[in-house]
Amino acid sequence: MKRAQGLALAIVLIFVSAACGRSGGAGTEAASQTGSSSSVAAGAADPTALAQGGFGDISKVCSPGDGAAKTASDKGVSATEIHVGTVTDKGFTGRNGLNKEMFDAAVAFAAFCNDHGGILGRKLVIDDRDAKLTDYNAVVLQSCEEDLALVGGGAVFDDGDNNARVDCGLPSIAGFVVSPKARVATLQVQPLPNPVYTFPSGPLAAANSIAPGSLTASAVLTAGLPSTIVVRDATVEAIELIGGKVVDKPEYSALGEANWSPFVLELKQAGVKFMHMVGEPENLALLQKAMKTDGYYPDVIIETANHYDKKLTDNGGDAIKNTWVQMVFTPFELASENKATKDYLDLMKQYNAGGKVALLGAQTMSSFLLFAKAATDCGVNLTRTCLLEKAKTVTTWTGAGLHAETNPGGNVGSPCFLFVKASAAGFEYDATATKPTKGRFNCDPKNLIELKNDYGVPR
Repeated sequence: MKRAQGLALAIVLIFVSAACGRSGGAGTEAASQTGSSSSVAAGAADPTALAQGGFGDISKVCSPGDGAAKTASDKGVSATEIHVGTVTDKGFTGRNGLNKEMFDAAVAFAAFCNDHGGILGRKLVIDDRDAKLTDYNAVVLQSCEEDLALVGGGAVFDDGDNNARVDCGLPSIAGFVVSPKARVATLQVQPLPNPVYTFPSGPLAAANSIAPGSLTASAVLTAGLPSTIVVRDATVEAIELIGGKVVDKPEYSALGEANWSPFVLELKQAGVKFMHMVGEPENLALLQKAMKTDGYYPDVIIETANHYDKKLTDNGGDAIKNTWVQMVFTPFELASENKATKDYLDLMKQYNAGGKVALLGAQTMSSFLLFAKAATDCGVNLTRTCLLEKAKTVTTWTGAGLHAETNPGGNVGSPCFLFVKASAAGFEYDATATKPTKGRFNCDPKNLIELKNDYGVPR
């Protein structure tokens, strides 16, 4: 039983890695929620200040409106309230609190929004749709009857509703989407699009800038599970499409390895210079400890945003070497330099101080900001159809400055990324490796490439 639960947990964590690696992260705790004076109390004359109901570069995220009469206009919408569901797997017994930061951010946003008048005077109510890993179909069916939309959440097995969400007309403005089937589903807008057929190859190509020629001797490691092998194969295809060569594709146990030295030896014998690992930060830390012991490292190790996690740096310590993590969000370490990032930390501190602060929470915040914009644009006659239509008109989006520019309405993946370098000291923004073209981000259009494989969802 313990082995089965462990295997399920490993699948969960890697699924979340696959989902969030392109879209902004999975579980990084904030470096700090303290520091300079809170922007909640500051900026009384600034319409974008949290104290005035603003966030980042947006004024009046929520407001009481003009007092126009309101009536029930659709499921989940009464004259006084708007119900939305936020899906997580936080009740999964194999990993209690999985993605809890997303629900915590939803609760904080609703409290902030209602403190400033709600959505044109209607109170925002968050319905807890805890899928507990295996109950996704049940929570979707409940939301179909009770909620205007699903907002800001994400579930590991999001293809497990048997199309119920689409069949009942329930819109989704998701925090993240995992499975290829769910990623191509209709009636949804992703603030951070994760399309199936394109790949953000810019961070991979950057390996050749960090260590010239390294991509010609690449390795992509993954657990030996069909789900993670799909992620690996997409990464391998992207490397080869940009002129690299994959010389090794090791598969490790989904439960982890007691001894990572054989993998280090295999990488060394294959002459690997560039490495990417599909998996968890804890396993990467153990692998790098074995690299330190055996005296061999690839020249470049580049990981997706789920590795922006203290579990990597704390567990790996001084064994962490030659490692960069790609992100589309401004890292928490730069919160003092980016208003939206600081606003997220301050909003959580004021409205849900006991909640978990993490990169996925910031991702949820972007979803709710987009929801609030679309719902407000609908006016008092708020319906599912209108909400979706208004959300799809948004083709330029930064989550009020939380992340690089995306195109939710067009469902186009972002070409932008930045690098943080990992070490025993933590994470640090690396402008030299990033080669920024727009603010702190590298947004070269060539960073996004078209894949040839359809990965199980024909075009």
